[in-house]
Amino acid sequence: MICLPLRQGAFISGFINFFAAFAGTLALSLTGQPAAAAPLTGTYTLSPTQVDTTFSVKVLAGKPITGVFKTVSGKMTLDQNRPEMSRVSVTVNLASVETGSDKVTGFLKSSSMFDVVNHPVAVFKSTRVRMTGDRSAEVEGDLTLRGKTLRTKLAVQLTEMESNGSIGFEVSGGFFRSFYGMNVGQPIYADKVNLKISGTGRRS
Repeated sequence: MICLPLRQGAFISGFINFFAAFAGTLALSLTGQPAAAAPLTGTYTLSPTQVDTTFSVKVLAGKPITGVFKTVSGKMTLDQNRPEMSRVSVTVNLASVETGSDKVTGFLKSSSMFDVVNHPVAVFKSTRVRMTGDRSAEVEGDLTLRGKTLRTKLAVQLTEMESNGSIGFEVSGGFFRSFYGMNVGQPIYADKVNLKISGTGRRS
């Protein structure tokens, strides 16, 4: 499931908003217990070892370019009784991007693309959460990339929930790189960047 953004997509970052926003509501569907019975309210810290973020870009008459961001960190505040009041912020170290080619990786870090010298990180901050099912939600937030902030939408799916408060999730989304001034290579390299994020969050 891919949910395209209002203006840009999810750079990771937004994905994790899922934790904060709807874990409390989902706890009811999984356990059948009142919200107060499941101790999910609190602050959660996300570390690079807990999140896998992959991306792909289609190439005209060729194999898509794929890669990962190795360093993604964040913090979420979960309000189980009022999921819509939960919030999350996520920071992506753009210099941590890796692909199967040193040449491609170097290009992505260059001033034509992420421009990591002047804009080393991308930041996502959630603004709104809308439940779309017992285990799914649509998350909106602001993504700042290359000094520009645009509204983004993400589709989030809960994969597991354990009694100790850990939560598994999968996030899908995408963005158009041209919205952030990354126009180079079109149309050979697609404007649309597809993202897939998965991981586990544990209470701090």
